Amino acid sequence: MTPGITATSRPADESVLRSSRIFTMDADRRIVDGHVHIRDGRIVSVTEGPWQGPAHVPVTDHGDRPLLPGFVDPHVHLEMSAAALWGTVDCHTPPCSSIDELLGQLHDHRDLREQRGGWLIGQGGLFADRRFADGRLPTRDDLDKVSTEFPIAIRFGAHVTVLNTAALDIARESGLPETGDAHIGTDDTGRWTGILHELYYALPIPVMTRDDLRSAVEATAQRHLTRYGVTTIGEITNTPEGIELLAEAAGTRVPQHVRAFVWSPGTMDLATVCERADAGQLPRTGAFDVAGVKIFVDGGFSAAGAAVLRPYRSDPRSRGRMAYDREALTELVRRTDRAGLQVAAHVNGERAQAELCAAAVAARSGRVGAPPPRIRLEHAGNVLTDPSTVDRWAEAGAVIVPQAGFIWTMGSFLTDYLGDYAADARFPFRSLLDRGVTVASSSDGAGSELLQFNPMFGVRCAVGRVSCTGEVVAPSEGVTVTEALAMHTISAAEALDVADTRGSLEPGKRADIVVLPQDPTTAEVAGLADLLPEQVLFAGVPADLGKDQP
Repeated sequence: MTPGITATSRPADESVLRSSRIFTMDADRRIVDGHVHIRDGRIVSVTEGPWQGPAHVPVTDHGDRPLLPGFVDPHVHLEMSAAALWGTVDCHTPPCSSIDELLGQLHDHRDLREQRGGWLIGQGGLFADRRFADGRLPTRDDLDKVSTEFPIAIRFGAHVTVLNTAALDIARESGLPETGDAHIGTDDTGRWTGILHELYYALPIPVMTRDDLRSAVEATAQRHLTRYGVTTIGEITNTPEGIELLAEAAGTRVPQHVRAFVWSPGTMDLATVCERADAGQLPRTGAFDVAGVKIFVDGGFSAAGAAVLRPYRSDPRSRGRMAYDREALTELVRRTDRAGLQVAAHVNGERAQAELCAAAVAARSGRVGAPPPRIRLEHAGNVLTDPSTVDRWAEAGAVIVPQAGFIWTMGSFLTDYLGDYAADARFPFRSLLDRGVTVASSSDGAGSELLQFNPMFGVRCAVGRVSCTGEVVAPSEGVTVTEALAMHTISAAEALDVADTRGSLEPGKRADIVVLPQDPTTAEVAGLADLLPEQVLFAGVPADLGKDQP
């Protein structure tokens, strides 16, 4: 069976769902004991008490199992995840807690190289050097224990790759650029260690065919979005081909509603995106549209690249780097706004956030009677060391999109790079909500951390705040379960500009609904991520959750 909803599926003309725990996620965050009335894929009403409607309408009684609006993930990398996971060995932590366990995984799955043109590809997680019992990444010498005859490449996150000797020889012959953030690791003798930074896409690994990419995207959407109740996504694009495939599949083979942000210049240069938008040539269907562009204004914390306010503890000479100056950012915001496109900017550091906000303010100068350009600050709210940063967001009318799941992934490591002053500045969701800031969590799922695809994992992290090391990260910044659910439903829908049709259970909105097995407000915090949906409805139609799939 094709995963998700097939192209021939149609919503029932009329149906009713009953539950004693209907989490509306409306402005009052009501929890209703009653009924959700659905007609032609839309919610007609949410009513308390016994069903008073027509007797001929079928009623499905879910008892005490809660109903929630479908989860919204405003920042995900579906195509990139599909490419990272297709035909690859699972080298995440877990299941691999040491280099020896990783080598065992590679040895046991050597046959997967047939799917990748003879290369054995592994996908691991972020900060593996901190999470492995060995306290380091593997090297070429480690991977050579698996084979010196065929090439092996292990990707940790999206930025670090380790090659064996055979792969290094092939890469050396093809030529590897050493520009920008690209880096080839060497030992004391100058010998390549096999550890590369920002060079995965420069490796001569055979590309996926269009049919393989289509199959991988559909399978990834099923296993890592639909299965977890995600019904609407903001896709950060990877390739023009991926845009075409998602435009074709969204709402059918990929049942999610997809709003795309074109990575520029990675997927397409900015001038081309804007010209196509001006000419109405960007793809648009009932379930797919291009909402804006994704740019990188700064780098990451672990490489001392995020543009922060104070020098790095890990590199006291650095406060990070900016990819644009104020003038360039201002013109970029103006140009995209004229094209009707929103800027979603990677801005890890507060200095980068301040520069983009100032550019947005400058870009609206002289605009009489027109709304200001609306910008999204991806990763803002993950670290907040200066309260005045929030004022800059407000002045620019910016939307922040942090990642609750990063509490687990990197929460314990941020102070190593930034300093002890940042300890209480990590993921300050309680403080932000108390200041009236709308906090919209996303997964930033790119295949490197599979747990992050699950919105209930994000809920667990926002509430319990436990990192992968067991540390409770800035415990005073915890939020309630209901607040965390809002971060993954109505607030996420607002960030993605779809709150008029999604994100809450209210009349007129699409009947995208998740049925959980237990009330999350009464569950143990540690078990929240295990509350997988029993049913997911897209416009009133139950999806195939593929529970029998691996």
